[in-house]
This record gives sequence, C-alpha cells and structure tokens, in this order.
Amino acid sequence: MKLFQSLLSIFILIVLISCSKNIDKERQWPSYRGYYSSGVLDNTSFPDQWDVEEGTNIKWKVDVPGLALSCPIVWGDKLFVTTAISETDNTLLRAGSYVNSNPVEDESVHNWIVYCFDNETGDIIWEKTAFTGVPKVKRHAKSTHANCTQATDGKHLVTFFGSEGLYCHDMDGELLWKKDFGKLHAGAWAEGREDIEWEFGSSPLIHKGVVLIQSDVRWESFLGAFDVETGEEIWKNSRDEHPGWCTPNIYTNDGKEYVVINGFK
Repeated sequence: MKLFQSLLSIFILIVLISCSKNIDKERQWPSYRGYYSSGVLDNTSFPDQWDVEEGTNIKWKVDVPGLALSCPIVWGDKLFVTTAISETDNTLLRAGSYVNSNPVEDESVHNWIVYCFDNETGDIIWEKTAFTGVPKVKRHAKSTHANCTQATDGKHLVTFFGSEGLYCHDMDGELLWKKDFGKLHAGAWAEGREDIEWEFGSSPLIHKGVVLIQSDVRWESFLGAFDVETGEEIWKNSRDEHPGWCTPNIYTNDGKEYVVINGFK
C-alpha cells in the first residue's frame, strides 16, 4: 500500500511538471504587445464588449496603487503588472492633447513594485518592492515612473524601471539578479534643454535565454544583450541616437535571427 501511494505521488508530480511544461508559449502574452510584439491572439473566448462601471463582461477588478503606463503580461494562471508609488504625488495622468513640456516636480520617495495576480481570480499571489528612493529623473504629466512592460519566458520575469534598474525574478517572486545602468535620461532631444525629463519607456525582450535592452537616452545610448539566468553582459553596442522609447524585437530571415530596432534617426 505504501509503495502504491509512493508511486501515485511520483505519478502526480510527473503529471504536474509535465502540465507546467506544456504551456503553449505562443498562446501567452509574455511581453510588450504580446508574443514577439505581434499584437494579436486569435481564436480566444474574450468578449469584444465590456463595461467597467456596469460590470459587464468584467471577470474581476482590483485597485493597483500608484501610477503606471506599463502593460500587463500573462503566463498561464499568472498576470504581472508594475507600478511606482509616490509618497506625495497623487497627480493623475494627463490624457489627450497637452503641449506643456515641463516635467512633474516631485522629489519624494517612491516605491517601485512588481505585482503577481491570479489570472482567474484577481487575488495577489505575491508582490515585491524592487526599489525605494527618489526618482533619478522626473516624469512628464502624460508619463509615469513605471512605463516599461515586463517580459517573461515562463521561468524568469524581467522588469525594467529605467534609471531605477533592471530586475529578474523567478515566477514565485524570488529575486535572481539585478543591474543598475545609472541615470537614463530619455527626455525629448533639445539642445541645452536637459530640464526636459519625461522618464524612460523602452521594454525588455527575452529571446532564447537572452534579455535584450534598448536604451536610447541623452548620453551613452546602447543596445545590450544579457544572460537571463545570471544577468551577465553578453554584448553591448553603443548607439549614436537621440532619446526615444522604442522596444527591440526579433526578425527571422533565411533561418537567421536579427535584433531589430528603430529610433529617432
């Protein structure tokens, strides 16, 4: 009987491991604009109409504190979002036409937080504070301090908070590694106008064990590749580029893979 129970336990464990590995990565929403930025996911049961106020076709709803323009990503039963919470700045985002280039004046301490929600219920599975401090750059009224969408390969969760660092957690929220690239000033390009600070907005991408980062800023722009397991730099190329908010992607041609990026120039 004990042998049978042991064998049954091993069988259940193998089934669970097998199921976890059988997630179709092409049916997930693992990064900015979905699977390799395709922007689409066909043959779903998602409603094409909803009403938040009336609750029509709303499965669940939770309040997330702070401000963020990052998009949620989904892998299996987990949904991830980021936010930046200020001690004093409760200014709402400005939508629509707004021509003022001045940044928001807020030098209070912020908390940059990563949330993991249950995709079925909306319950918080875990939350981690990645960084606490005063933002190294200011944000625009139409921007936030959490603009970059995360990326996951089902094993790693990569979060980029610009000047506040690059972080890699496992799917259970354990911090695996982090990197600091210093001050990333991605404000609009204008000679002699270093006061135009609009925050950072380029999202990371994970491809075959490599984290790709595009950083187009006022000084020392670069495109970099880092080992997703360790965070170690694989290669890093300087770019003669103005500040921007573009995100890298992968293009395949004749069996060869290329990192494709664009920018102001």
